[in-house]
Amino acid sequence: MNQKDWVEYFEAVNGRKPSMQEFQEARENGEFVVNKPDTPASSPVAPQPQVQPTGPAGYSQPLASPKKPRFHKKTVIGLSIAGLVAVIGLVCFFFFSGGPDLDGIWLTDTASRPLVYELNGKEKKLNGDYLIRKVIKGNEAKKEFNDKLSSLDSSAIQTLADVDNQYQLKTKEVVIIKTDGETFYNLLQENGTNVMLSDNFKDLIYYRNAVPEFKKMTVFKKLAFPKFLVGKWEVVEGENEEEEEDILQLSDHGISKRSSNSYCSAVYSLVDSARINSSDGDSHSLDDKVNTEFEHVQKAVAEQGYKINSAKDVYKESYSNSYIIPVEGGKKFIALDKNYHFSIKAEKVN
Repeated sequence: MNQKDWVEYFEAVNGRKPSMQEFQEARENGEFVVNKPDTPASSPVAPQPQVQPTGPAGYSQPLASPKKPRFHKKTVIGLSIAGLVAVIGLVCFFFFSGGPDLDGIWLTDTASRPLVYELNGKEKKLNGDYLIRKVIKGNEAKKEFNDKLSSLDSSAIQTLADVDNQYQLKTKEVVIIKTDGETFYNLLQENGTNVMLSDNFKDLIYYRNAVPEFKKMTVFKKLAFPKFLVGKWEVVEGENEEEEEDILQLSDHGISKRSSNSYCSAVYSLVDSARINSSDGDSHSLDDKVNTEFEHVQKAVAEQGYKINSAKDVYKESYSNSYIIPVEGGKKFIALDKNYHFSIKAEKVN
């Protein structure tokens, strides 16, 4: 395969970009062919005229020599530029890529409120409401982080390398987010997670001798907001039925707006609970819990006149622990509270 196909395959399997070392090893092992710029071909040896013995009166007739292919000057230049662009793109991919993308929804194993960064729009925001005044990356971010560490009363933790060693981390990049009143230090990890530290670094001090607890509180995992929920919904049953129009707007970053209120949420599949709520490490008990939850949800949905057959059809909101179930092919959804009581039914607005 070519290098592009190999990189796409690696990302699909590992959930991250390959490192330079992994790329080089794969190339040396012949797992893909590196795209290289066109190089001038070596001059071919002119073929000797071949003799055909069937000419008249026994005379031999030489066959015409094949003509050397000629390339238009613009074609040669175009091919050379294309090759150069490919090489530059490859270098940028490995040496200047920013690592895991900070933009999106992040949630800890405690399944509490998420941390949501909107960094790709004109206005950069934190959790939907707070304007981000500054984003610091690269060497500047690493220097500021190390300067902050040096001010701590800790001889064991003075640099980013000390933090990685103490808490068994593999930090790929430091990104600092500053709002009007707070600063957040994001240590993006090689495995795609994000270790988030607040401005006072209290978790580094408090959990100095308790690595599992430190990770439980500070390691955030990135979640994708369910695509079927993105868009505008009209609440047709349940709360505020007296209102003529009750509209709920949901963004791909989990920002919900209803009337004049906005709310930041993380929604994940019920079958993903084992990954989100993995604090005790007992996967068997988590599976049992999911099965019990699904049975209650299934019964409540049946009371609304619908049928669901799998826990994959159930989603959970992280902070309220409410349940969201798409019905009628995703044209509507039913929401239940954490006690499996009917809350609302909403219909997609085209």
